[in-house]
Order: sequence, then structure tokens, then C-alpha cells
Amino acid sequence: MTQELSVPIIEDFFERFVAAFAMFDGTKVTELFATPGVALRRDGSLVSLATRDDVLRYYQAALDGYREGGCTSCRWSDLELTKLGKNSALAAVTWTLLRQDGPDLASWRQSYCLASSLSGPKVFASATHAE
Repeated sequence: MTQELSVPIIEDFFERFVAAFAMFDGTKVTELFATPGVALRRDGSLVSLATRDDVLRYYQAALDGYREGGCTSCRWSDLELTKLGKNSALAAVTWTLLRQDGPDLASWRQSYCLASSLSGPKVFASATHAE
């Protein structure tokens, strides 16, 4: 049976996302996503994430780019949660990419459509907010 999505469950989900990110291992990040899915980029383009391999390629490329840019970890903040019934929710957070030493690398707002599953919430759609 799936758990009803709540603030503590969603906060735990984002903590698991941060832990997976810190390993720079796309396989760990992929575990947090449902397929098929879709990602909306900041430029308005859509990325189809029809298979686990699609999710892995998309997020591993992002992780590799962040690491090459000097990122060592990330953090989330400013959670806004809109429940969409018991088993789904829209969660928006601000992400900040961190360096070992020095100023933050980047910060942006992103929203996630989440569905409850036996292993916890899974992302089935995400949208990076245009600035």
C-alpha cells in the first residue's frame, strides 16, 4: 500500500534527492523518478523521459556538468506543497548548487509532480521555472 503524501514525506524525498545528488550517480537519482515522465527545461523545451535509460542519461549528463563546474553538493529550500489528492502532489523547491569553498554556483526554482509509490514518492514530471 502507498503512503499518503505529506510534508514530512516530501521533505524526506528531497533529502534523498540531495543524498543521491552528492554521489553524482545518475542511477541513484533515477530511483526517484517514475516512467514515463517529462521534464520542462528553463527554455521551454520538453524532454521525454519514457524509459529508465532516458532518465538516467538526462540526469547523469546534468550531474556530470555540475561536477565539472565545481559543484560538490546541493541543498533545497522554500518547499511549497500543493496536494493533488491523497496520492499525488505538486512540490516546488529552490535548489542551490554548492562548492567546497567559495560562493554558491547557481540557484533556481523547480516544481515536481509527485505520485506515491510503494518505495516512496516518485517524480513523473518536473518543470524548471523560467526567470
